[in-house]
Amino acid sequence: MLKRNILEIHVLVLAFMLVVWYFPTNFNFLIWNVFLAIVPFDLALWIRATKSTRWLKWGLTAAWVVFFPNTMYMVTDFSHLSSIGTGLMTETQFFNYAILASGVLMGMLFGMSSAHAVAIAYFGEKKSLQTLAFYAGLSLLSAFGIYLGRFLRLNSWELVTDMHGVLTQVAQAFTTHSLVFVVSFGALQLAILLMYHVLRKM
Repeated sequence: MLKRNILEIHVLVLAFMLVVWYFPTNFNFLIWNVFLAIVPFDLALWIRATKSTRWLKWGLTAAWVVFFPNTMYMVTDFSHLSSIGTGLMTETQFFNYAILASGVLMGMLFGMSSAHAVAIAYFGEKKSLQTLAFYAGLSLLSAFGIYLGRFLRLNSWELVTDMHGVLTQVAQAFTTHSLVFVVSFGALQLAILLMYHVLRKM
C-alpha cells in the first residue's frame, strides 16, 4: 500500500510538470523546482525505511539536509507573481496563479512531510524536546540555504561540483541582510513544521 501511495505521488508530480510544460505560463521554472523538492522527500522515505548501517543512514541524512532547502525555497517563488500582476482580474491570471500556487504548496508539503519522517526516524513519536530542537536547527539551516539559492544563486549539487567556490561565497554571505532573512524565514519554517507535526499527531 505504501509503495502504491509513493507511486501515486510521483505520478501526480509528473502530471503537474507536464501541465506546466505544455500550457503557456510564466512559470516553467516550476518543473525544475518541484523536481528538486521531491528529492528530499524520497531521501526521507529511504532514511525512515533503512535497516542498514548507521553510516548509510547518516549519509542519507546529510544528503537530505543539503537538499531540504529546495522544498521551502519554493515559498519565495511567489515573488514571480509580479510577472503577471498581483490582481486577479483576467483568465490568464487565474490560470497562472493556480499553477504557481500548486507548485509552491507541493514543494512545501514535500518539505513538511520529509522533515516529519526524518524526525520520527531519529526521535520517535514522544521525544518532543529533541524534535523541537531538530526543527529549530533545520529551519535556520534551511533559511540560510534558501538565502544562498535566492540571492547568490547557489544550487545544492554545487557542494559536490565546486565545494571551494561555494564555501567562499557562504563565508561572505554573513551580513545584516542575510541575518534578517534567516531569522524571518527560519521562524516561518519552524511555525509551519511544528503545525504540521502537531496535526500529524492528531
